Amino acid sequence: MQNINAFKIEVNGKILDYRLGQDLDLEKVRKFFERKYKVVKIWSEGRHVLGYLEKNNRELFLKLATSEGIGAVTKIEHDWNDAFNNVNPRAKSPFWVPINYDSGLFDNNLFYLITDKFEGKLLSNGPSDTKPLKVLPISLEDVIEFSELIQSLEIKNLNPYSQAIKINHQDWFVSKTKTWFESIPKNIQKEYKLHELLKIVKSGVWRLEAKPRHGDFTPWHLIKLDDRNLGLIDGEHAMGSSVEYYDIGYFIQRVFSVLRNPELAEYIVSLLVGRKYDLAKLKVILSARAIGGFLDESLSQNPDYLQADKFRNWVVSL
Repeated sequence: MQNINAFKIEVNGKILDYRLGQDLDLEKVRKFFERKYKVVKIWSEGRHVLGYLEKNNRELFLKLATSEGIGAVTKIEHDWNDAFNNVNPRAKSPFWVPINYDSGLFDNNLFYLITDKFEGKLLSNGPSDTKPLKVLPISLEDVIEFSELIQSLEIKNLNPYSQAIKINHQDWFVSKTKTWFESIPKNIQKEYKLHELLKIVKSGVWRLEAKPRHGDFTPWHLIKLDDRNLGLIDGEHAMGSSVEYYDIGYFIQRVFSVLRNPELAEYIVSLLVGRKYDLAKLKVILSARAIGGFLDESLSQNPDYLQADKFRNWVVSL
């Protein structure tokens, strides 16, 4: 995986990449956690080692970072879980995030998080599965309400590594979008006129108020837990002072470009318009996410910019 600035953070004076991990010895990991838990299952998945644990007849979920950089954002997820649950108790809300059970360091430098285990149906099986699930379209009103709840929460200074706590949220958002833009090959920037998207962000960011965000608000991180409750996992990119509409804009881009379902994305926008959302504000977020989509595609083994370009054209036309 390429080591690029878009995926770096500064932690205690060190520049770390939160995408680059390493292979861990699963047997060593198992023995470490067996000292306190019954290890039901453990496996490697991308940037983390994941596992199902049990203690006192309680089912738990393990998430172990495979590098210091990944550990830094996993710690943000831990803090997000605490912050969300402190201001949004489960007994009073149908919208849930995991409750932290334990955390610490493996091998003295790799952060791990243990939470309660969510059981239910993901709204999508994952970014590689474009087959629509019935649970996704029938859950959209709840998805929108969940994103609105997050924006309403009183959460401050959640992400200690974010420049947003040092500068205002609008300047931070432009800076972050520029980092994505500059990480895309220059020939792709030019061919797909990505400077036009960056111009929309720069000229419209003044409209956006500071709001909390989850930061990775996707169908494959949302779980229909039962008839009433909707769960949200993986809050590694949560912030207390991001820009409004970010989560729902991120969701729309993922539905359109990753799940390859433009019709459903357009339907979500129609629902937002019906709720009196400001389309000009939403266009700023979607323009930034369109740039992010080109960056994602540029990092794939065989880049195909067709879907990213379709999304770009749609956003510009809004």
